[in-house]
Amino acid sequence: MTRKAPTGSFIIRLLADRGGTRMRIHPESDKTTHPVSVTKNNSKLSEMPLSWKSILFSAEDGIGPLASLYDAGDALVAVAKMEEREITILGSGVMVGPGLLLTATHVIEECMAVDAISPVFLTFLPGAARAWLPQEIVASSVISKFDETRDVISDLSLISCTLNSAAYETSPLMLAPMQIALPLVGERLWALGFRHQRIEDGTALVSLIVSSGLVTAVFPCGRGERMISPCCEVEMDVLGGMSGGPVLNSDGLLVGIVSSSFEGGPSYITLIWDAFQLKLKGTVPKLARHGRASLLHAKAMGLVRIKRQVSRNPWGDVKFALSDAELRLLACSTPPSARNRKAWPEENELEAFVGKWGTHLEAIASESTIAFLEKLSAREMKKFLRSANVPWRCLRSVASFSVLDFGGIQDIEIIRMEYAEDQISTIEFSYELAGFLWTIRIPKSKYRNEECTGAFIFLEMQGDIVVAEVMQKAYFKASIDFDQTKGQFSNFSILSVALNRPRVQRIPSVIFQELIAQLRG
Repeated sequence: MTRKAPTGSFIIRLLADRGGTRMRIHPESDKTTHPVSVTKNNSKLSEMPLSWKSILFSAEDGIGPLASLYDAGDALVAVAKMEEREITILGSGVMVGPGLLLTATHVIEECMAVDAISPVFLTFLPGAARAWLPQEIVASSVISKFDETRDVISDLSLISCTLNSAAYETSPLMLAPMQIALPLVGERLWALGFRHQRIEDGTALVSLIVSSGLVTAVFPCGRGERMISPCCEVEMDVLGGMSGGPVLNSDGLLVGIVSSSFEGGPSYITLIWDAFQLKLKGTVPKLARHGRASLLHAKAMGLVRIKRQVSRNPWGDVKFALSDAELRLLACSTPPSARNRKAWPEENELEAFVGKWGTHLEAIASESTIAFLEKLSAREMKKFLRSANVPWRCLRSVASFSVLDFGGIQDIEIIRMEYAEDQISTIEFSYELAGFLWTIRIPKSKYRNEECTGAFIFLEMQGDIVVAEVMQKAYFKASIDFDQTKGQFSNFSILSVALNRPRVQRIPSVIFQELIAQLRG
């Protein structure tokens, strides 16, 4: 279904109100009204200065410095629905990069459930507001264990959006710094969100609420199909409009979003871990030119900030470091069914294994990978060479091929070890074959396309055969069995391949002209 973009001008007023253990913002009287007009895409988004500021609170439920709420600016997002020239706030969100925000999936589903009008995202400055419209919405999913035809979707959505209002260039675009963390039991967290109160004379009256509480349990593997993403339970009250709003730790860093709560009971927070596995097309040209990009791409460009080292391998697996306390909590909070006899190796165990057997493992990986490549079908071989920028038309008449390891194994990494009672361990590991040389042979009679000559790093005539060479590198994930008693490896198997697309290497023009002459002769 095509979603229509909402249009029109609206007024939002933040209420000055305090109640219970929650605090509602008390802005200055001349800054409580926020007029906003939804316009066409504003290209000034890419020119706006960026700023990151953590929101800090005291350790008492719901009490925090009031000034910091406005200082956060665009980091706090109201998810709204516009209809009949009225606006209703249905949930909250958090801006983590220019045109990149996180919110709860169920809030977006509620916005889109009735009609074809797209939600609008609002961020507030003193006396002004910015409006944003979604370009793409992505969330992770798994196949239901109870119904193979149904996908279960995470409650954490990453959204790319365009700026659709005045830019207010004098006010920097405020963004939330993030931290991948497993909150410890007993740790205090703070949740922020907007709550729609009512509409008076065409003006939407909205409260900004802050709530706080202590973590009572963590679920690093999720809570079944109710919450498939890593999450935690917090003893604090949240209201409906706070769903999707940011959850911060004591350093003011974003660690999760509000997902659900029970009246008089705990609230559940979806941690932001899954967001780093998602890819979408950004709206800032700097990010958009990379096609579908992740938050880690945005981090590399200085568009988002993440505390702690985070990396992503060629298969999309995200790796990040946890503290010793977090690792202990992770170990005792992971259900036995999720472990499936697979164990992450301890650091000292890993170092000892690689130190003793690493060279042998590299030699086996190199020899076995070349054997794997040489057994590829002609069609599979051509797929490899296409990723090396060799045009498909240049590969149609390949008669034979061979492969040579030219750069050796690099960056070998043990991913996991699965132990068995018979002392046979199954090891899953990844590595880069830094350079392997394809030699392909094409009958001269079928090689008449001059455009193909520049696609190879070497080309020569051998009688009636054209011999061409292509250099390539790739990442591999493999498994192998290891007999701990005998100290022997066996049953090597390639699990997956990630190919690099290099720049095209051209043959020097003098050699190129000589080869063309030979081919024409």
